[in-house]
Amino acid sequence: MAKESYNAVVLVNLITTLLENKMVEGILAYTEGLDKADLVPFFITQPEEAERISTTSYYPYSLSRMLRDYGERGKKIGLVVRSCDARGIIELVKRNQFDREDLFLIGIECYGTVKSSRIGIQEGEIRISEQGVKTGGKKVDIGDENLSPNCLRCEYPVPFMADLSLKIEGNAAKVFALSEKGEKLAALAGISFEKGMPKVPKREKALERQREGFEKLKRMSPEQRLDFWFKQFDKCIKCYGCKEACPICYCKDCYLGSNRLMIKGGEIPPDKMFHLIRLFHIADSCVNCGQCEAACPAEIPISLLYHALYEDLSSLFKYESGINVDEPPPLGMITEEELSKGGVDLA
Repeated sequence: MAKESYNAVVLVNLITTLLENKMVEGILAYTEGLDKADLVPFFITQPEEAERISTTSYYPYSLSRMLRDYGERGKKIGLVVRSCDARGIIELVKRNQFDREDLFLIGIECYGTVKSSRIGIQEGEIRISEQGVKTGGKKVDIGDENLSPNCLRCEYPVPFMADLSLKIEGNAAKVFALSEKGEKLAALAGISFEKGMPKVPKREKALERQREGFEKLKRMSPEQRLDFWFKQFDKCIKCYGCKEACPICYCKDCYLGSNRLMIKGGEIPPDKMFHLIRLFHIADSCVNCGQCEAACPAEIPISLLYHALYEDLSSLFKYESGINVDEPPPLGMITEEELSKGGVDLA
């Protein structure tokens, strides 16, 4: 059984109760592979398999994207999620890809995606928290160089948009029930819980990182900013990694596909519109998961562009993506009055 940042016993109890009471048909989560540093996605269907689940948060792939690719609509599925996973799922629900009532989200606290190769993790226990990484009994401080850039900007270490969330406090996990389903599960599992999420101030460190990244762009003139991004786009090899990794890109017939005339085939780098069209399609719904940038072999800082534009749109429309399932994406509901307002610089 995994023994990392969270009280794994609590999570195993919750997962076992979900399956034994047939509240879901299976649980999508990351499990230990060859060793504790090797994380493998797995669809758990038997209660005795619950102990395989790993609660480390550095796994590299979005579960919301995996749900989109392999989930079956109408099937009741549970997921062990970070905040960006939960937010991506909520955005997919808004786009009528899944029914929220069919999904049970159990949130785990996350302090960022850490690549095991960057901190020398071999075998042994892995514990990741805001204070550092503990591997095999040895503590390793989390430096900025070990965290993904988008994780440095993340404001939501605890996924309060899930049905249940676990927050580490001392050496135990505190359980928060955030929906009626969550309350029912905690009660069935015999676990004490608090209703709703307490008001937690946004992480100042994350807001500081946002200011640093966004202000650097805003200090450029529109011409300089456009030149900066066009030079970044010139590195693109049109591998479609950003599109394929994004949890919000769900269209089966994509305007940017090789069988469409929007983007010419056989040209590298692709036309600048390749990136701008995708940006326009999801700019109001970016959840800062960083999957696009993580998948890019050219290391284009694409998540910074998406997150910066999203923050402008969020401020203008008073909208946060992936939080309220009943609140539609603003660009799909924009009015003439809103179109006449300034405040978002697309250049």
